[in-house]
Amino acid sequence: MKVEDIIREVLYLDETTELSDEIGPGQLEAWDSLGHVNIITAIEDEYDIEISPEEIGQINSIAALKSIVQKRS
Repeated sequence: MKVEDIIREVLYLDETTELSDEIGPGQLEAWDSLGHVNIITAIEDEYDIEISPEEIGQINSIAALKSIVQKRS
């Protein structure tokens, strides 16, 4: 499953919502602090990785999430 698909599923976004690499927390109504934690948890579960608290604090875009997944995969 792609990172964008995970975000859509976790935040209950429809397929018409555009998700570019530049979008991050606070730019979508549903991507608040709780949404952020839920996205991180879903990514960790899907890719069987662990994201450190320091990395979580630095995630400011979909591109940053993809970068972490690529490094761990």
